[in-house]
Amino acid sequence: MNILTLIKKELPDEKLYLFINRFIFTFLFLFVGLPLWYSTTTTYRAPLPYSRITTLASTSSEDVTVTNLTSFQAASSYEISFYLVNNNDENYSLNKTEYEEIIASTIAPYLINTYSKYIDFDISTEIISNTRGILPSETIHSLEKRQIPFFINKLEYLLHRSTKHYREKIFFILFIPDEKQTPLTIENNPQNSIIVPKWGSVIFYNKYNSQDNLNVVMKQFLNHFNQLLGIETIDQWISLRTIENYNNGRQTLLTLSQLLLSIPNIVIDDIMAKKIHNSVDLLEQCQENKQHNICQQGRLLADQVFFDPSLLKLLYFPDDQKFAIYVPLYLPMGAPLAWTLFNDIKFLIDIIKRNR
Repeated sequence: MNILTLIKKELPDEKLYLFINRFIFTFLFLFVGLPLWYSTTTTYRAPLPYSRITTLASTSSEDVTVTNLTSFQAASSYEISFYLVNNNDENYSLNKTEYEEIIASTIAPYLINTYSKYIDFDISTEIISNTRGILPSETIHSLEKRQIPFFINKLEYLLHRSTKHYREKIFFILFIPDEKQTPLTIENNPQNSIIVPKWGSVIFYNKYNSQDNLNVVMKQFLNHFNQLLGIETIDQWISLRTIENYNNGRQTLLTLSQLLLSIPNIVIDDIMAKKIHNSVDLLEQCQENKQHNICQQGRLLADQVFFDPSLLKLLYFPDDQKFAIYVPLYLPMGAPLAWTLFNDIKFLIDIIKRNR
């Protein structure tokens, strides 16, 4: 005789129907619903090569002995932005398309042909008009050295910062002064330009009637680019940057792994985990052959993961807050159901014992 037949003997039909439904609902809520809720709210973390990262970080490597405090350190990627700051709209009109064509014909080919094999970078252009108030005076004709920091600070408010934190932003600004300020020069500076370490450069352009002169002036930015990146010879620069990329990449991975181990609520999905595995593979290859492209790509992947916003998805929703929110919801319903299930099981056991 099965259990259902035994229950039918003890309960009338209407109570039997209620008993079965209550039992099924309680069982599903306690043994299916709650575990499913807990599993879906648990932080997902794909498997990561922690031991390989530790080994990679502990391996001795050549130190970078040459330190240039004025140039950018090796970055995994760069954003190179060319701005035309035009204070002289009435006498000099240059739209964005024309400005892009000038960049494309004077600077972009050299940067792409010379450095694209060694640097991951994007080139962008932008025009900013009517920026009166940046210079100390509307009739100024000479910018003193003590005034330069204030000028750069005001100018920087107009520029767009990078949305990707692992990318270095380099600004190249062509500043066309107002007619009242023309010609505008810089104190004791025959090149009429400003190079700001680890930031970019500004060239003041006064000859606004000749586009040929503008092409010549724009090529000055190439010299500024070499200075800002500390490039004396390509071979020496590549060797130095290869070591920097390798050391920085493995240090980023070590910092990330320590962070993940100390904060369990940081999510690592399969895409991020794959990037970490690929980064470790590339940096291990870099350790053996010191190829610049491999070292740079390994560091780029490490930086992309470290600054990825998805890592913060559940960082501000830890387990104690999760239970503080859901326990008041589930406990008033779960406790009575658990007690009911206990009594129902006890009832079933008693029926079985009586009919043995």
